[in-house]
Amino acid sequence: MISRLIAAWPLERYQLWLTYADGTEGAIDIEEQLAPWSLETLRDVREFRKLRIDRSRSLIVWPSGVDLDARRLYQKIKKQRFLKNTGR
Repeated sequence: MISRLIAAWPLERYQLWLTYADGTEGAIDIEEQLAPWSLETLRDVREFRKLRIDRSRSLIVWPSGVDLDARRLYQKIKKQRFLKNTGR
């Protein structure tokens, strides 16, 4: 089961710190997940920092129309933590 996203903070360029209800949290680089057209608006740090959580659809969204699936990001964070903990 995938946990609900409860907090998201913008970090450095295209990186987010995400916290989920089950205690899973971590930094993730989202650059590879953004379509080229959406990168242009998020290059502006002020725009990147305007993210919000759409809990009804489990998305991280920006006013420019860019959105990311919080469930997919959860799986990536879990995988990163697994690889780190197993030394892979």
